[in-house]
Amino acid sequence: MTHKDDHAKAMAPKNPRPLDATDQLILQLLMARGRIPNSALAQAASVAESTAHNRVHALMDSGVIRGVHADVDLAALGRPLEALIQVQIQQGARAELHSEAERLAHCPGVIEVYFLAGARDLLVRVAVPNSAALRDFVLHELNQHGSVASTETSTVLEHIRGAHPLGNLAS
Repeated sequence: MTHKDDHAKAMAPKNPRPLDATDQLILQLLMARGRIPNSALAQAASVAESTAHNRVHALMDSGVIRGVHADVDLAALGRPLEALIQVQIQQGARAELHSEAERLAHCPGVIEVYFLAGARDLLVRVAVPNSAALRDFVLHELNQHGSVASTETSTVLEHIRGAHPLGNLAS
């Protein structure tokens, strides 16, 4: 089994189960407001509090909900500059793709690392204090590593969260 297979297996739900309309609505509500009290979640989903509680735990147990995360204002933490960096790995270093992604995930300022299909292999989302720190990250954590063939950096001007990221799961 390859690293890519291991990663795909790790990303798949543990015990997938069909999601009904109530599950879908609960997921939409949690994605919009992860700290919503159970009573408000139950009311918004038009179910009993015990049902909302049990559904959330069933979604967690099945691996559909992998965690609940805070939406942090990075500028308030002194990291106002966000960038998305596409990374191409050297052709001869393809076996190192997963370890390179893990290495990058542990670098200061890295928020997320995505595996990509297409011309680039990885997408690295970083938040840094200023353009000099971004330059240093690209130079020292990316371009000086032998497994990295090329990078393309785009700065984030504004981020708008999707209003309905799940759409209609029933279709």
